[in-house]
Amino acid sequence: MAQKRSGLDIFGTVLGMAGLAAAGSLAGAAAFFYKFALVPKKHDPRLDLRPLEKDYAAGRSWMNGHVRRQDVFILSDNGLQLHGNYIKASNPDCHRYAICVHGYADSAESMGLYARRYYEEYGMNVLLPDLRGHGASEGSYVGMGYHDCHDLQRWINFILQMDAEAVIILHGISMGAATVCMATGLTLPKQVLAAISDAAYTSAMEVFSSVYRGLDNAFIPAPVMLQLVRLICFARAHYDLAKASPLKSVAASETPTLFIHGEDDDFVPADMMPRLFEAASCKKDFLWIPGARHVQSVVMQPEVYWKKVESFLDDISPWILHDNIKDIDPFSDDY
Repeated sequence: MAQKRSGLDIFGTVLGMAGLAAAGSLAGAAAFFYKFALVPKKHDPRLDLRPLEKDYAAGRSWMNGHVRRQDVFILSDNGLQLHGNYIKASNPDCHRYAICVHGYADSAESMGLYARRYYEEYGMNVLLPDLRGHGASEGSYVGMGYHDCHDLQRWINFILQMDAEAVIILHGISMGAATVCMATGLTLPKQVLAAISDAAYTSAMEVFSSVYRGLDNAFIPAPVMLQLVRLICFARAHYDLAKASPLKSVAASETPTLFIHGEDDDFVPADMMPRLFEAASCKKDFLWIPGARHVQSVVMQPEVYWKKVESFLDDISPWILHDNIKDIDPFSDDY
């Protein structure tokens, strides 16, 4: 009997050690994926050498070298100093603003390509914020739009404090598009007239699940891994990853939104865009760009891209893209 009990004790000890080892392996894998997915990364300048990146690289240079660029700052609700790049329109009487919001693993300078169009072609003021944890903004984690949409509200208020007559549009790509979508689900000032969402995901959990399933070493079932990462995110970044959901936000949106997506997007699955479009309760439209991968729509077919943006915004209001609007009769033949 003593030998049998001793054998059971040994067996129990082995099982316990195996359980601890398995738990440690799970925790280690989840911590690795958290670091992979939710610790901010800097843009790799070697990527700018790729052919499809040349327009983005030119936009970065344009923003960084612009003589009118100013460093501006706000504080987040939890006291983080957030940085933005503000370029004032050449016309001092312009009250039109585009807030251009960057994507995952990058910074505000990646939006130089978009901001340049609004600035040079339409004469608008442009604001390019660094999301928390990115660029020159404080923070140690990627918010996936959850906290960032509230930060975007503060950037909107920053503009309105400068200019009570401001007319504002939001234009985001990838995580920036998700941030924009989530912001439209909040209560925004009436001065925010429209939003452009380029390659937004339906939710952080869904896009991470897609990314994780594509990894070569994804030996832990995706639902288990995502719940573990969710727990780590809650402990370290203090937010619930499952609540970073543009899909839920657009269902409450009153901000007219144009949804754009590349049909060959290999990061944010293309089938997420129709779901966002269908869920949106606001005035809306969409644009598919054939052959375009993630956030490549604007460089694959720039004329199609900007023509759609222009027609969408003009349909919302002639105040957005046209200067001296107070002197224009919108019903005249000259307009």
